Amino acid sequence: MAFSIIVYLAWLIISIFYAMKKPFSKIEISAIIFFIFIIDINRSWITNDELKYITYSKVPLNYTAYIIHRTFIIPVFIVLGMSSIPRNSTVLKKISAILISSFVLVLIKIVLLKLDVVYFHQWNLIYDYLYYVLLHLLGYFILNCYNSLVLKGAKH
Repeated sequence: MAFSIIVYLAWLIISIFYAMKKPFSKIEISAIIFFIFIIDINRSWITNDELKYITYSKVPLNYTAYIIHRTFIIPVFIVLGMSSIPRNSTVLKKISAILISSFVLVLIKIVLLKLDVVYFHQWNLIYDYLYYVLLHLLGYFILNCYNSLVLKGAKH
């Protein structure tokens, strides 16, 4: 059950992302997804495998649902949240998009918890919410660094 729900959510998120008008170039989107993916893999390795704050199901399809969530849903949804508002929007609009997008990611995590895909030991949803907000901020930081490097390289 968890596998089919997570595959459907991943398909839905990727389809929405593909269909929407994006304010970023393909290279900017690729850079953001790549860095978010690397950070998320490392965070999940630390919290799940090293510190054992979160454990995941040993059932093969539930574990696959966890991997799809970690690999596809989180990075693409972060970029989807960043792309949902225009580039020249106010800071308040960007903050509200970050908070809403992070809340939706927490809702997806609640689905994973209810379907026994992940188990929290010394962790809770507030930590996940803060983590998703920080991932969004990291995405904007990566975008800013990427743009400054590209613009700086274009001037020389």
